[in-house]
Amino acid sequence: MTARSQLSLWFGGAALVAGMMHAAIAADAAGTGAAAAPITPPNADQIKRGEYLAKAADCIACHTVDKAKPFAGGYPLATPFGTIYGPNITPDKETGIGNWSDEDFIRALHNGVDDEGQNLYPAFPYASFTKLSRDDVLAIKAYLFSLPAISQQTPENKLPFPLNQRWILSGWKLFNFTPGEWKADPAKSAEWNRGVYLAEGLAHCQECHTPRNLTMGIDGKRAFGGAQLGGWTAFNITPDPVSGVGGWKDEELMQYLKTGLVPGKASAAGGMAEAIEHSLQYLSDDDLKSIVTYVRSVPAINDVADKKPRYAWGQAADDDADIRGVAAVSVSSNASGGAELFSGNCASCHSASGSGVVGGYYPSLFSNSVVGARDPGNLLMVILHGVQRGGAKEETFMPGFADHLSDGQIAMLANYVVKQYGNADTPAITPEQVKVQRQGGPASPLLTLMPVGLAAAALIVVFILFSLFRRIGRRRPK
Repeated sequence: MTARSQLSLWFGGAALVAGMMHAAIAADAAGTGAAAAPITPPNADQIKRGEYLAKAADCIACHTVDKAKPFAGGYPLATPFGTIYGPNITPDKETGIGNWSDEDFIRALHNGVDDEGQNLYPAFPYASFTKLSRDDVLAIKAYLFSLPAISQQTPENKLPFPLNQRWILSGWKLFNFTPGEWKADPAKSAEWNRGVYLAEGLAHCQECHTPRNLTMGIDGKRAFGGAQLGGWTAFNITPDPVSGVGGWKDEELMQYLKTGLVPGKASAAGGMAEAIEHSLQYLSDDDLKSIVTYVRSVPAINDVADKKPRYAWGQAADDDADIRGVAAVSVSSNASGGAELFSGNCASCHSASGSGVVGGYYPSLFSNSVVGARDPGNLLMVILHGVQRGGAKEETFMPGFADHLSDGQIAMLANYVVKQYGNADTPAITPEQVKVQRQGGPASPLLTLMPVGLAAAALIVVFILFSLFRRIGRRRPK
């Protein structure tokens, strides 16, 4: 699952209340009644362009559970409220979208409504895709319809009542969705406008890198300021030189988007590694430059607690020689100290000094954005689950240690790594923190707010019914 999609489908109690209040509203009725436009058969150029656009949009990530059956759906998207499965979007007429018209497909991407007029869960980032041009949407459809039809039934979503009722999404849309294609700003350069189209539309970067509001919609006031995603942090990518990426060169940002690796800065893992593997590495240099140009222009967001950039912490260590021959070095439960755990589990790849290897296949642990972050969440996720990132020239792999090390051992190891190579302001990491990360990250506060939202909704409904009955009673002849 991509982290970018996971956070998108969380919606809060306030949105649920709004949905119940607006249940009678046909949220997207205008789109469902549109007359079908004449169908123009796709040509080879349109299909080729659609393939590029589908990769830029990272469609395969959420719609593929079996690599042998691309786009056939079934991928489980875990949420704090249950599981949603990415649907089959191959041209199969029974289990896929083979019966969808052009207008059906456009309505899904532009309005978040399926071919039967039902609201789509915002795990499908239509709040971003609504910005796409009609021609680009149809090119994506042409590409998908050029692929083999695969018969594979999408499992039923596992959501509790009332979240399994799609009409409540009308409330979420009321607060968080503004439909409309992107209109270029004539006062800006073509490169900047292309960057907006990609970062806020097609590649939907803000879905992960922008914090959420109370109803789990995009908080536009803190665009690209960083956000939490199921145990991972999508870092601040505004041009702030300390909290963001203002200290990166344009060429470094483009290299990172293309390969996931910039020695001395960062090595991609988690959802970002997936986005690079499935999507960003296929973008043209011009498109990558456009994204960089646009991100450079957004308001800088600074966290006053950040003293220097994440990549600017740490230095090489020289204590490995002190423990050799003193105690047994083990991969599993026999090891009891942070330095010992590092020597037994990490030093063979990242070197005893933590400097990694030439070229960065095994990156340095100092001058590393993950190790230098004040929040150790990403570091713990990397230790637990490892790294797997496919590139054009090589596969990057680090094994996870979730099955080999206990929560206490991972806490000791992480504390050692942070002390030796990381941010001096990072609080001590506890086994309890590791346990939370092992389970997928901190629980959403919306789990607490949801009962409050339901209670408020019930009170509102009772109040409305009471008011209606009173009005009816007053009108009756005496």
